[in-house]
Amino acid sequence: MNNMIDQTSLAILNLLSKNSRMPIKDISKQVALSEPSVKKRIDRMIDLGIIKGFTTRVALSNIGYKIIFFTKVSELAIPNAVFLKKIKLTKEFIECYSVTGKENYILKGVAEDIQQVESILNELTSFSKVETSIILEEINLENKLLQ
Repeated sequence: MNNMIDQTSLAILNLLSKNSRMPIKDISKQVALSEPSVKKRIDRMIDLGIIKGFTTRVALSNIGYKIIFFTKVSELAIPNAVFLKKIKLTKEFIECYSVTGKENYILKGVAEDIQQVESILNELTSFSKVETSIILEEINLENKLLQ
């Protein structure tokens, strides 16, 4: 565990990771600290970069994206900067990781249907080698590091 935070801050992180909209009042009760102390700890973790932001998890299938996929990209025939610009302009890619190993990048993408996946992949294969996997089921493992 990181020496920058103690067990109480870890408990606060755990609560926020489950519900980032949890009121400070409720967190305060669960960790047995005053509301100002909880707020101060949260602000400190934000300042230290431990908390990077507060987000909403969207059920992508409920807004039309029925297919979620991972694509491994290797053997780029274009400069990395050009590749990254293309990826950033492709709204269907929602995550991008530069990785070690055979692949240069691993992308997470979404699509409305298999034809859209095919179209996206056709574009990628024009300047790289790709290997794609369709996600069958997301299995939530919770954030065990915060427990």
